Amino acid sequence: MVRKMARILFFLLVAGFGSSLVKDVAPSQRQRKDPVPKHDATRTPGQRSIFLGCNLSDTDLITVTANLAACGRGDDFLLDSPNARPWLKDFVARLRPHRLIPIGRPADTRQELDARLGIATEPAVEWSDGSPAAFCKVLFAQAPRVVVCPAQPRRTLLQAACLAGVTRAPLYVLHGHPGEITGFHRQLKAWHATDVLAVGKAIRACQNLDGVNVLALTSEQRVMDLIIQNLLPGGPIRSLVIANPADVRAGGSGMSALAPWIAAHKRAALFLTNETGGDSRTLVERAMKRSALRHADSLILVADLRAIPPERRPNPVPGKDVAIEMEPLTPLGSEPFSFATGRLFQKDVGLLALMMARQHLLPTKTGPLRALVVSNPAGGLPLLESFSRNTAKELRNAGYQTESLFGYRVTREEVRRLLPEQDIFLWEGHHSTLVRDYGLPDWPEPLGPGLIFLQSCLALCEPEALPLLERGAIGVIGTSTRTYSASGGACSLAFFDALLYEHETLGASLRQAKNFLLAYALLKEKRIGSGARLGGANLRSAWAFTLWGDPTLRLPLPESPETSLPVVRHEVHGNSIILFQPAQAYDPVAVNPYRSQMLPNGRLAGLVQRDGGSAQRRLARLLFAEVHLPKAPQGKQPRLHSRLPSDRYVFSWDPWRRCGYLLADPRATDKGELHFQVHWETTASVGTEAESVVRSP
Repeated sequence: MVRKMARILFFLLVAGFGSSLVKDVAPSQRQRKDPVPKHDATRTPGQRSIFLGCNLSDTDLITVTANLAACGRGDDFLLDSPNARPWLKDFVARLRPHRLIPIGRPADTRQELDARLGIATEPAVEWSDGSPAAFCKVLFAQAPRVVVCPAQPRRTLLQAACLAGVTRAPLYVLHGHPGEITGFHRQLKAWHATDVLAVGKAIRACQNLDGVNVLALTSEQRVMDLIIQNLLPGGPIRSLVIANPADVRAGGSGMSALAPWIAAHKRAALFLTNETGGDSRTLVERAMKRSALRHADSLILVADLRAIPPERRPNPVPGKDVAIEMEPLTPLGSEPFSFATGRLFQKDVGLLALMMARQHLLPTKTGPLRALVVSNPAGGLPLLESFSRNTAKELRNAGYQTESLFGYRVTREEVRRLLPEQDIFLWEGHHSTLVRDYGLPDWPEPLGPGLIFLQSCLALCEPEALPLLERGAIGVIGTSTRTYSASGGACSLAFFDALLYEHETLGASLRQAKNFLLAYALLKEKRIGSGARLGGANLRSAWAFTLWGDPTLRLPLPESPETSLPVVRHEVHGNSIILFQPAQAYDPVAVNPYRSQMLPNGRLAGLVQRDGGSAQRRLARLLFAEVHLPKAPQGKQPRLHSRLPSDRYVFSWDPWRRCGYLLADPRATDKGELHFQVHWETTASVGTEAESVVRSP
């Protein structure tokens, strides 16, 4: 009984203290629906400042980035690490920052640093023996709230750093040095602090503080609870950051050192795995049971492939690969993907910091947005080329200045010439051509902050994808397993449709593409039945395609040209779903023996029909919509009814997101609007028919 009362009193204290913290949340922290950034060719580079960490220890790196997040100024942070150093000058030249301020102990003289970076730097802010006094003086004239935490255990320090960023309070780290508590008390007075959030053993340093309210956070869980509580007034928590606190490398830092900084900027709750990194699924499933995290649908893995290993499953299409790799939380079977997932990592933490900073280059670019589509070098993959030609049409229709190279028009020299300044680069072809013949991963030219989609077998591996991120790309999508060109081409086309027309983030666009593949596998089974070949190919592609990059990032969109064609869209009215088909399709695409004529924002896959007795194969024109039904009754499943025959559509339901994925194969006579009526049935009453409810009536 005493223990129960103590627990109740603690949560009352947290609630009271937390409410005082959240009242002062800056307006920039308040959640609002992110507008889709439009590309403005007249926009000039922003006046941003860069803090450059020099020879910082792991603990100092966590402290510096936590305080940068806490000050709320939105400055960039870079690390002068050996791997990042060759690319810093190019980034600085593109960003053109207002100031560049070194922190710590630069290896070069100021004159040498100026010459190496191509900018006049400011005097370095000294960082001696872990004391943040000089640095915090730059960031905080006053600080009514302060977070104090011991340097160890590291996982508690990471959560304390996240708390500092979320509550906009400086982080003060205690290392156990003689006299440091006196220095801490002196700093509190200099900041005129009235509230201290004391974590773990740092509680002892807060005894006998006159005029200061101390909230003792005795465990990592209590720190996490306070983080979540202080995020909620800003709106629903949409993202979860997952890191492994045991990923520290000898003499350096692991990716987890930047996890609190990333979580604070993304308004995300931070979850830390065990030492093996194998419990991420358990962490997320536990988080999904918390009402405060009910709206989370993005996962940001701040970890390399050793810190949080990919999952492995038997290959649904037996062949050379016995098993395939996929990200944690990949659903089983044909269940829809609930989370938009991306992985943030690099060769070292300095390159990861640079990769994150490059996001700020996106709105500063002048001139048109450009896309390069390269497909089917040397021929031999006509079905894939059919998809690629339609993807190029979609990019042009959305306003991208699009260059496309197909078949024998593709040359190593032309791809290398065009690649550096592309905002989107789509490669669809053989892995051996990409790596062995062209040697793309070894090209030395810096890249602009663009997205690279490698639709090729085995392309997403560290030796081949990380150099592209190192050189300037903001994200790479691909798969580490073998895929069939048809399922891969259908995936990339669906991804870009979601990106261009649904205005989704990188992670949400890939999630929608994956759910399209899963829905198509179900539709193909309905349409063809036991005669369907390679049924597991779409499942394999849906599982395996992966984003190495920030899943919450939105790319700026070009202005739609006056010649843009209307697109497929949908509306929800109560329990009615309407798919609208535009009257005009693209001009036909013919790549012998395949022929297609796609609607803008339609979909294509491997479903083909023969044109009479000819050898021509016509690709079925598919319609797809991600349908949100936020008022879905609790504990009920949707069942759809339509005049369209039931074997021509499927509806896959995700109860977590209250979202369904509708895929339809309309007949030639089905013009204009397609109507679907939603009926809600309790899960219990569905019984053995549950699977058919998820698929369609």
